[in-house]
Amino acid sequence: MKKFMSLLFSALLVSIPLSSFTQGQLKIGHVNINEIMIEMPERDSAQVKLTNETKEIQSTYEEMTVEYNKLLDEYQKGLSGYAELVKKTKEAELIDKQKRLAEFEQNAAATLERRNSELIQPIYDKIIKAIERVATENGFTYILDTGKGSVVFTSKESQNINSMVLKLLKS
Repeated sequence: MKKFMSLLFSALLVSIPLSSFTQGQLKIGHVNINEIMIEMPERDSAQVKLTNETKEIQSTYEEMTVEYNKLLDEYQKGLSGYAELVKKTKEAELIDKQKRLAEFEQNAAATLERRNSELIQPIYDKIIKAIERVATENGFTYILDTGKGSVVFTSKESQNINSMVLKLLKS
């Protein structure tokens, strides 16, 4: 038993310096992908496309809303004089228009979100590739994204590589 404890103690003594040595070899850097994204000229053109598409969708939605409100006003003005069949037909038409308006609004939101992803994803992928290249060329073990809010502490030893990534992307 004494021999076993002695071997265990020796193994622990040997492993402590090794783990300390390997931890000292870590090279940690950080970026803020949001800041880099803002600097990308492609982001501006993507934003213009998305803004134009948003305006087009808003215009269509406004036209549909005007139509709906016009039908609603006509219905309310003539309500007292409508025969029961006409009243039910106009109510069904209003309900249908209201449902289509709500569907359009839902689809528009989903379409714009999907379109934003389509336009931004290639830029994001480009940034990630540049980060990977900078990290590899400079021997970083980890690169943390401080823009995501998940990093609670960045030591003085952690190197901000935003400028290196931007330089690579602009070259």
